[in-house]
Amino acid sequence: MVRRDDCAPMGEAMPELPEVETIRGDLSEHLVGRRITSVKVTQDDILVGTARGRLAETLVDREVLRVDRRGKNLIIRLAGGAALLVNLGMTGQLFVCDSDAELAEHTHVIAALSDRRRLLYRDVRRFGQIEPVPDGNVEDSLTLRNVGVDAMDDSFTADVLRETLQGRTALLKCALLDQSRVAGLGNIYICEALHRAGIDPHVRCNELADPEIDRLHVAIREVLAEAIASQGTTVSDYVTGTRVPGSFQERLRVYGREGEACLDLHCEHKIERVVQSNRATFFCPGCQGLSEANPNGSELC
Repeated sequence: MVRRDDCAPMGEAMPELPEVETIRGDLSEHLVGRRITSVKVTQDDILVGTARGRLAETLVDREVLRVDRRGKNLIIRLAGGAALLVNLGMTGQLFVCDSDAELAEHTHVIAALSDRRRLLYRDVRRFGQIEPVPDGNVEDSLTLRNVGVDAMDDSFTADVLRETLQGRTALLKCALLDQSRVAGLGNIYICEALHRAGIDPHVRCNELADPEIDRLHVAIREVLAEAIASQGTTVSDYVTGTRVPGSFQERLRVYGREGEACLDLHCEHKIERVVQSNRATFFCPGCQGLSEANPNGSELC
């Protein structure tokens, strides 16, 4: 299943793993132990494999037991074995607010809670999706059935990354964007991880040496962990589950910095931007080198 947010032209498939993990933590604090008393949906196109009536049947009168995450997807576990899967797409927001708070435009799901608060889903562009799973078997859901290993899971080792990339001729960045292989990575953190690992963004998977893959694995885990600690990156619509922006945008080394000086004091180059698979790639030609075979970075995956 191809996710709509992975096909967005020149847009960023936000939120990525750190943003969704931040929201998961916030929702855990404000949702767990509360019961859903009613549900209202205003846009059917955000529902996957269900209708409004079935969504209400799955959610209403059920207590929230915990909130999990797989890649960019939230898993809200409910009493009785049911679950609700939420993918925020590009502009989705999911948060709890007081019952008398004014509803912002583009609020498409309103779930009343037993503590007289509300869980709201807001999505300006409606690339996100919501899927109820009455029996709780999320592995067979449309949302998760093709989602690969989570980039922050202990099972995502350097060897797993090596196996994922082995023999592939696709551009490395395009392979890392594939959620069926490694889940949670998007344009921002791939750019940042490639810079930290000192890897040319024009390289193809089968051109990587083992030490480069090891460095890349470390860089992926480090940048994701730091972004989680900063409550994510806010470049447009993203807010946390308490409706505040993240702060990792203040620590970005390459993303969005075209024409600015590299932050490495030993590097005299400026950050450059190329387009790969209809996505903007930011990199430092000094720190990451340039591929002689592919100097313009405009190849398709």
